[in-house]
Amino acid sequence: MLVTKKKGRDNIKLGLTAATELPESVLHYVVRTQDSVILDDASAQNPFSADEYIRQKHARSVLCLPLLKQAKLIGVLYLENNLTSHVFTPTRIAVLKLLASQAAISLENTRLYSDLTEREAKIRRLVDANIIGILIWNLEGRIIEANEAFLRMVKYGREDLVSGRVSWRELTPGKWREADEQALAQLAATGICEPFEKEYFRKDGSRVPALIGAALLEGRPDEGVAFVLDLTERKRAEMLLGAEKRLLEMIARGSSRALILDTLCHLVEELASGSLSSILLLDPKTNQLRHGAAPSLPKTYTQAIDGASIGLCAGSCGTAAYRAEQVIVSDIATDPLWADYRELGLGHGLRACWSTPILSSGGKVLGTFAIYYREPGSPTLQEHELIEQVTHLASIAVEREQAEEALRQAQADLAHVSRVTTMGELTASIAHEVNQPLTAVVNNANACLGLLEAMRKRFSEGGPKALADFQEARDALAEIVDDTNRASAVIARVRQLAKKAPFERTRLQLKEVITDVLALARYECATRQTTIRAELAEDLPLVLGDRVQLQQVLLNLIVNGMDAMNTVEESKRVLIIRGHREIRDSKPEARLSVQDAGSGFKPGEMERLFETFYTTKAHGMGMGLAISRSIIEAHGGRLWAEANQGPGATFLFSLPAAPERPVGGGHAAGAKA
Repeated sequence: MLVTKKKGRDNIKLGLTAATELPESVLHYVVRTQDSVILDDASAQNPFSADEYIRQKHARSVLCLPLLKQAKLIGVLYLENNLTSHVFTPTRIAVLKLLASQAAISLENTRLYSDLTEREAKIRRLVDANIIGILIWNLEGRIIEANEAFLRMVKYGREDLVSGRVSWRELTPGKWREADEQALAQLAATGICEPFEKEYFRKDGSRVPALIGAALLEGRPDEGVAFVLDLTERKRAEMLLGAEKRLLEMIARGSSRALILDTLCHLVEELASGSLSSILLLDPKTNQLRHGAAPSLPKTYTQAIDGASIGLCAGSCGTAAYRAEQVIVSDIATDPLWADYRELGLGHGLRACWSTPILSSGGKVLGTFAIYYREPGSPTLQEHELIEQVTHLASIAVEREQAEEALRQAQADLAHVSRVTTMGELTASIAHEVNQPLTAVVNNANACLGLLEAMRKRFSEGGPKALADFQEARDALAEIVDDTNRASAVIARVRQLAKKAPFERTRLQLKEVITDVLALARYECATRQTTIRAELAEDLPLVLGDRVQLQQVLLNLIVNGMDAMNTVEESKRVLIIRGHREIRDSKPEARLSVQDAGSGFKPGEMERLFETFYTTKAHGMGMGLAISRSIIEAHGGRLWAEANQGPGATFLFSLPAAPERPVGGGHAAGAKA
C-alpha cells in the first residue's frame, strides 16, 4: 500500500485506501522520524500495540518504509501480512528499500511533471486570455509566437505571423531603437530588462504606444518572452487631461473664444484620427446656428451652413440644437435628417456626422459640437467619452464669454449712470455755459434789428453813415454765429457724456480731452470759488482710448477735488491738473494728475478709496472711483492716489502712449485706431 505525503505539516494523503484502514500511529511515526518501522509479529507487545487498527485487524507482519529523495520525504510504503509473522526478512527488506527508492524518484518526477503541466496551463490561460500582448522573439528580430492581443495591437493577422513577415525590429520606429538596444544589453547582463515605453508601427502605418517588459528563456540566450501593454488609452487620457488644463488656463486668462474653440477642435481631430470637428453657436434671437470654429472643414461648407435655422429635420446640428439632445447620423447618404443638406454634405465628401448640443449649467442650448467623418460609422465608447468632455469644456468657454459680455455691458451701463450722475452735479455749470451764449445771441440779434432799422432810414436818406451801420450789423451777426457755436459745443459735450455708446478706441490728444472737461466745469468752479490750473507738457503723447470714458474719469476726479475743498478757505481752493510724458518699463506713457488742497485721506484709506460703495462723502454713492479705475485699467493703464506733502491729495492715472504712425500714413488725431 502506497501513502504519499501531502504539502503541509505532517499531513498525509492516502493513495489507495482510506486513513481509517491503516495504523495511523505507525504512519505518523514514519512521517515524523523518516525511519522504517518493522514489526515481525504485530500481535506481540510492541510500541504500536495500542493502535486501534492493529488490535482490530490482527496483523502479524508489518513493514512501513519512508520514500525519500535527497533526504526529502516523498511518501510512505506500507506492507502487512495477516497470516504469518517474520515475513519481512533482511533480504526482502533490502529489495523493498531499493523499490522504495525507485518509487520515490518516480513519485517526485510525477509531481514535477504535474507542477510543470499546471504552470504551463496557467501560462497558456494567461496567453489565451489576451489581457496583455505576449510574444516569443529572438535576437534576429523574428516574432516566433504571439497571442491575439498583441496581433490586434499591431493590426497583423495570424497568417502574417506564420509567414514570418512580422519582425519586432521592423515594427520599431527609428526613435525607439536606442531604447531597444539598451533593453537587449540588460537582457544579456541579467536575463531580464526593466519595463520601458516605446512605440510599434501598425500594419496600416499608424503607431501604438506600449509598455514592454522582457526576459530571456532559460537555456536559450537568443530567445525571450515579452509582455506588451497597450498604452493608447492612457496616452489619450494624459493628452486629454493636459489639453483640458491648457484650455482652462486659456479661459482663465481671458483668451478669445475663437482661439479656445479652435483649440478644442484641433484636440478632437488629434485624438480621433480622420475626424473633422465643428462648433456652431446658437443665436437665441433668431434660432440660427452661427460659425464658431471648424479649422479642418472646407470653408465653402462652413459658409453654407452659417446661419442655418434649427428644426426637427435640420441635419445633425440643427436637429441636435432643436431637440437639446445628441443626434448620431451614421450615414448622411441615407439619413432623412439630412434631406435638405444631403447634397451639400456629400458634395464635400462628408458621410457621417455626430452632433451634440452644448448646454449651459442651467440646461440652455448654447450651440452644438459635431464630429464629421468621410466614411459612414458610429461613435465608439471612447469617442462618446471624448465628445462628453469636449462639449463640457466648450460650454465653460461659451458661458464664460457670455458672462464677461454681460459684465462688460453692466459696467458700461453703470459707467453711463455715473456720467449722468456727475453731470447732474454740474447742472448749474452746464446751464450757465448754455445760457451765456444764448443771452449774447438774443442781445446781438436785438442790436442787429436796431441797426438794420437805422440802416433802412439812412439808405433812404443816403450818406456815408449807412455803410458804417452796415458793418456794425455784420459784426453783430458774426457774434451771433460765434455764440451759437459756443452753445452748440456745450450741448455737444453734454450729449457726448450722456450718450450710451459702445467702447470706441481712437487716437486722442489728452489736451483736447482736458479742454472739453474744463469747459463743462468752468461755471461750477466759479460758483465754488475754485481755481483750476492746467500744467501740460508740450511732449504729452497721444493715447489710444475712448474720448467719452476718459472725459468721465477726468470729470469725476475734478468734481471729487472740488468736493474735498468745500471746507477750505476760498483763497486756497486751487486744483492743479498736470500732464507729462513718462517712461515705465522702457515704454512711453502719458501721465495725468489732479491735485487738490482739501482734507486729504488717512494712510489706511488709500486702497479702500477704489472699493465699490466706499465713500468719504456724506451723500456719495461710492461708485465714481471704482468705475474710473476699471475704465483706466481697460485702457491698459493705472489709477492710484497719493497723499500730498502738504494738505490734500493727488489722484494720478497713466495710459500707454499710442504707437507712432508710419511717415505719410497718419490720420488726424481722434481718428479710429
